[in-house]
Amino acid sequence: MKLLPKPKPKSHWLSSKTRKVMKLTSILVIALTLQVSASVSSQTVTFSGKKVAIKKVLSVIKSQTNYVFFYDVEILKNVKPISLNVVNAPIEKVLQQTFANQPITWIVEGKTISFSLNEEKVKSTPQPVVVQKQIQGKVVDANNMGMPGVTVHVKGTKTSTITNFDGNYEIIVSDANAVLVFSYMGFENSEVAVGSKNQINVTLKESTSKLNEVIIVGYGTQKKESLTGAVSTVSSKTIANRPVTSLATALQGTVPGMNVTRTSGQPGSENLNIQIRGATSANGSVNPLLLIDGIATPLFNLQTINPLDVESISVLKDGAAAAIYGAQAAGGVILVTTKKGKEGKAVFEFSTQFASQKPLYLPKRMSLLDEANISNLARKNKGVGAEYSPADIENIKNGVEYIPNPTDPNGYIFYNQKDFTKQMIKDQALMTTNNLSARGGTEKINYFFSVGYLDQDGMFKVGEDHFSRFNLRTNIGVDFTKHVHFDSNISYANHNTDSPSVDVNGAGLLSQLYKTRLRFPIFTPEGRLNGLAGSSGINAYANLTEGGFNKRTIDDIDGTFQLTIKDLAKGLKFRTIYGRKLRVSESEIFRRTIELWGKTKPVFYLNNPNSYTINQIVSSTNNDINPGVLRTENFQFLTDYSLTIAENHNFSIMGGYQWEDYRFSTVTSGATNLKSNDVPSLNLGEETTKTNSQFITTYANQSFFGRFNYNYKGKYLVEATIRSDESSRLAPGLRVKTFPSASVGWNVSKEEWVSQGAPFISEFKLRVSWGQLGNAQGIGYYDYLNMLSSNSNLVLGGSETKTAYFYQNTVPSSNLSWETVETFNYGIDFGFFENRLTGSFDYYTKENKNMLTPLRLPGTFGVGTPKINNGVLKSWGWELAVNYKDKIGSSFNYGIGFNLSDNQNKLVEYAGISVVGIGTNSLIEGFPLNTIWGYKAAPGYINTPEQLAATPVYSTLTGVGDIAYLDQNGDGKINAGKGTVEDHGDLVRLGEDQQRYLFGINGNASWKNIDFSFLIQGVGKRSFMPNSEMITPFAESWIMPMAIHADYWTPENQNAAFPRPYLNGYHNYITSDRWVLDASYARIKNIQLGYSIPQSILEKTFFTRMRFYFSGENIATISKFGIFKTTFDPEQKNGIYADYPVFGTVSFGVNLTF
Repeated sequence: MKLLPKPKPKSHWLSSKTRKVMKLTSILVIALTLQVSASVSSQTVTFSGKKVAIKKVLSVIKSQTNYVFFYDVEILKNVKPISLNVVNAPIEKVLQQTFANQPITWIVEGKTISFSLNEEKVKSTPQPVVVQKQIQGKVVDANNMGMPGVTVHVKGTKTSTITNFDGNYEIIVSDANAVLVFSYMGFENSEVAVGSKNQINVTLKESTSKLNEVIIVGYGTQKKESLTGAVSTVSSKTIANRPVTSLATALQGTVPGMNVTRTSGQPGSENLNIQIRGATSANGSVNPLLLIDGIATPLFNLQTINPLDVESISVLKDGAAAAIYGAQAAGGVILVTTKKGKEGKAVFEFSTQFASQKPLYLPKRMSLLDEANISNLARKNKGVGAEYSPADIENIKNGVEYIPNPTDPNGYIFYNQKDFTKQMIKDQALMTTNNLSARGGTEKINYFFSVGYLDQDGMFKVGEDHFSRFNLRTNIGVDFTKHVHFDSNISYANHNTDSPSVDVNGAGLLSQLYKTRLRFPIFTPEGRLNGLAGSSGINAYANLTEGGFNKRTIDDIDGTFQLTIKDLAKGLKFRTIYGRKLRVSESEIFRRTIELWGKTKPVFYLNNPNSYTINQIVSSTNNDINPGVLRTENFQFLTDYSLTIAENHNFSIMGGYQWEDYRFSTVTSGATNLKSNDVPSLNLGEETTKTNSQFITTYANQSFFGRFNYNYKGKYLVEATIRSDESSRLAPGLRVKTFPSASVGWNVSKEEWVSQGAPFISEFKLRVSWGQLGNAQGIGYYDYLNMLSSNSNLVLGGSETKTAYFYQNTVPSSNLSWETVETFNYGIDFGFFENRLTGSFDYYTKENKNMLTPLRLPGTFGVGTPKINNGVLKSWGWELAVNYKDKIGSSFNYGIGFNLSDNQNKLVEYAGISVVGIGTNSLIEGFPLNTIWGYKAAPGYINTPEQLAATPVYSTLTGVGDIAYLDQNGDGKINAGKGTVEDHGDLVRLGEDQQRYLFGINGNASWKNIDFSFLIQGVGKRSFMPNSEMITPFAESWIMPMAIHADYWTPENQNAAFPRPYLNGYHNYITSDRWVLDASYARIKNIQLGYSIPQSILEKTFFTRMRFYFSGENIATISKFGIFKTTFDPEQKNGIYADYPVFGTVSFGVNLTF
């Protein structure tokens, strides 16, 4: 055996540290080898092969001999494939032939063979020339805007990078023939050969196919092409830069079938409600389930989350999509995903917005002279004396403000002509919004941080009327290893609402501004608050300025933590998620006693005695903002497995377990008759008036669930889900219920006969789904238990002192179960002309088959009756969404979208309820929910005594100038009969309060650096009945007419909008088709115009983006309210009296990126 001398290693190819490691390893290997038995099965090698890799030859030698090899794997990259043919050849011969003409030296030491690089041969061997050069460039979209996060990959290698926020990139290539591949979700890939270029700029085109778009669904994601359920999505772009106070408001009109209503504009208390696909239960509004980053949370969080923190929103509407959430999903599901960091340098975004808000639909008042004249006429028509004498009328005409009261030395007779509304309500209120975020990351860690602040002034010029919200969020993702990933999402939100100590809405402060006598000024001539008016706008001003406050603070802390373990086996993934929410809501209500004065002394006191109340409550899962403390915990364990068989059969399975714990507690303390009228403190209250109470609610749920998906070549789709829910709110033995779903889909456009025969069809998919969902609406926390209530209103014994006692108020409902809603959905998704025209259509049915109803027992039963599951509510409807986008030339891009939906319902069974009354009837079997019943009015008015004599009248007060109602049953009377479905007299169904034909129209366009967008939202059909006192002038002596009431009946004005004025004239304003209004409307919800500074200018600054824009919200509304169109908002609730109006908003904003 020829032993060659070991060559001296050179420092240029192995470091000193590496050599030491190699030496130590060699010693260990040799030592181990020496312990092996010296017996060798064979020391010869047999092998035959052409152009085989050197590693294969070494593997053969190792298998046929007892030798082991030691070498640096890098040196074998210099070895060319060889041809070898030996039979029982000694090891030395085999090695000589193997490494002949190769730059490798080998030595044998015992049973170890070592290899090293022969540098002399390396120098004499021609080496391939490796050319490395740096390529740089920029990636932009069709609007020439830099695109961050684009992956730039050297084709066929592992070399890649991503663009920074302004779209710039740098990458090293080592081959002049290299090809760069540019890819980004939602855009078509672009490949560019490097050649001799040093700079490569690329414009990516938006993908004409959305099939590969990834959609967030229950407990995971799916490609859009694989969806078989009804799912709508909203992108962050849709809600960006809107001058709105919450994410919930921004969603209005964006999703077909989702109805977002806002019945108040009061800062911090907008009374928002969301309903998906209409009514689900007759027992109240069923809120959709809201999940933020996979954790269920109260729907009110749509008002606490910062809209700019949101990446995307998915709305699950049918059983197939929502059944994975089981008993919580009857009202649909809203999935909100927040933003995350991206690999690359830190990118900062700052936005600021200044908005001017104008209150809309403020009823206009009459002048004092008109008010006086119509007041005298109303009293004359009733047959009572006038309120204003001829001298009073003359004083008003002459502008006299007051005269001493000849019958009261402490009083005045006032003739104030200043409008209360103008004295207390601003023309404009300010709102500002500021947001700062940072995102970035490395290969192993990514981060997103944001902070936001919104500050909104209310419309009142004086007093407490303000709202602010502070948001803080930190989302961090970490790759511990290639298999283990951890996500931490933590957010904090603080709400502060300052409002008056007394209610603003209904018969509160605003009704005093709109409807009370104008004649009384706010101040006496001595400058004190006027107490000579009774109910008046004076009271509103006094309560605003000196009546105390109602301060509410909400602190939300939400944390979601997810550990993901993936690819331990191909397609296998484990996820563990923990979510915790803590909401602390506190309110302080301090009502100061206010002195109202006459000429020389106080004559009346408001809020007497004074009071102070503190509430601390945890908000419930309903859409409310009650004070208190709320704590929820959510734990999930999920397993996903995906498998492809024979390339075309794709399977995926998901299974999981979820546990939820909920605790809600409230503590209320109060005191009245405080010793100080200026220091709100419970310690200062009168001892005998102090009160306190506590309320605690707890429950827990646990669930097991699974989902199965299969598709063949992406053409034929099958999905099935199942969920088993168990709740502590139900009786033991009845706590578990299972909710299944199944759906199928057919991607017709993937069939060859479609792609070839109708190439204009880009996408066409048919979907059918069935599913069951659960609803807990109407189920109490402890309904299955015997519950005791307490009171102290019972007097026992001769001392006549009140005695505390306990009693059972309701019989327990021991057999309750969830309401089960069964749904069917039939859908079509389509795209034509390379997906320039896309859309979807869905028809669905929902049937609540075991709705909760009260058990009907005789009234002598004495206590509340239990509930049973035997009601039935049917609901059905359809949804249409169509979008078109295109471009003209290279610079002008545009798009327009339209969505329209309808929903109807019918109460099939509900404890036999068949009572029909005048006004809104919530529940009548055989009819929709919330039907409005009233009388049909004859055209015009009763104009002559002869006409009056021939007309059946509703009231003995009816006279000439009044409304006549039609006698529907011909009995000569106007009444409601027996008030039943079978006999409802002259009542007719005038409509329903439900909104139908919901629509949204959106459009956008961009040209170079200018962008424009708009959103129109509205309702096609709804019946609306205001509160009768709001539309009835002189319903009471102190309730004044509004300016619109000036158009009243007289013999000369028989086509008037209103009947003759009449004190206490309710007979003219009962529910009838004259006052049930058509509340359909169309509203320019948002319009936005922006300009971005060109990149050529920004290159000289440290900004990568600078955009200025104007945005308007609630710009204009078209309605069918007629004479009421300036008084009522068609979006407001049925029965509206005088609620806080919504704002029309105009804003200016700046977006900066650096």
